[in-house]
Amino acid sequence: MIRIETETDVLYAAIAAHRPSWLARAKSRKAMYRRTGRYVEGQDFWGEIKDIYIELQHEKCAYCETRLAGRELSSKVHEVEHFRPKSRVKTWPPATGKGAVGFVPPCRLGRASRRGYYLLAYHPLNYVIACTRCNSTLKADYFPVRRARSTRAAHPDTAMAEDPLLIYPLGHLDVDPASLIRFAGVLAVPRHDRGRDFERALVTIAFFQLNHQDLCSRRARLIGALWLSLRTRDTPGLPALLIQYHQQAVDAAQAAAGEFAACARDFVALHATDPALADQLGEAAAAMSW
Repeated sequence: MIRIETETDVLYAAIAAHRPSWLARAKSRKAMYRRTGRYVEGQDFWGEIKDIYIELQHEKCAYCETRLAGRELSSKVHEVEHFRPKSRVKTWPPATGKGAVGFVPPCRLGRASRRGYYLLAYHPLNYVIACTRCNSTLKADYFPVRRARSTRAAHPDTAMAEDPLLIYPLGHLDVDPASLIRFAGVLAVPRHDRGRDFERALVTIAFFQLNHQDLCSRRARLIGALWLSLRTRDTPGLPALLIQYHQQAVDAAQAAAGEFAACARDFVALHATDPALADQLGEAAAAMSW
């Protein structure tokens, strides 16, 4: 997970340019929900601005960083994810199913809610694009928090008082995910070993199953290729053209558009500070990917 860089005014301007009437219609829908005191199923239109988030996220899932298909297939593989569920919030972790069954939360969690965050159903800072696995299978109607839920919050800023355990990666409403989660080779681990930041990282990793075998296998292929480029780039006497080629590969892997960029960035940093350990992990990852 990486921070999806954008400023609030830039996001709103992009939405206004893409669908000039969207923000006014969203405000009207929010007013209707305020009158009814709940989310009401109807002609939902958040999908109209899906392309804005697809572009911001470089066609990647906001949570696991899996690269999704391009915008021409967006209706099938890109899902508009409500970070805070709009109509209800279920108890997490679930007792059965595909979620973090058996996971013991490191702290006490807020209660479930029949209401959901109905006033945030059309707030641009309550959206990201996610893959079907992260959104429909794992996220669903769950949203673990520490404190009493702010289901009547009209803005994500005020909802932060409930102390969410999941990290919102878009813009600067929340912390940079990299400040809480790092990668030890292919594995996502908490950057801190205790406290609130440790607990948020632990829950986010378990919630989205960031160390699922499939994700680890694909990260292994990335690290294996990255390790070979780093080793080759640093070979004494290598022609300048080849050094440039491998440096470009290293840079591309760390760019925001790169699949599993967070993992790539941490591996490159490790190569610079502890090359022996990076060699061990890189060789193991390369062996896994062959």
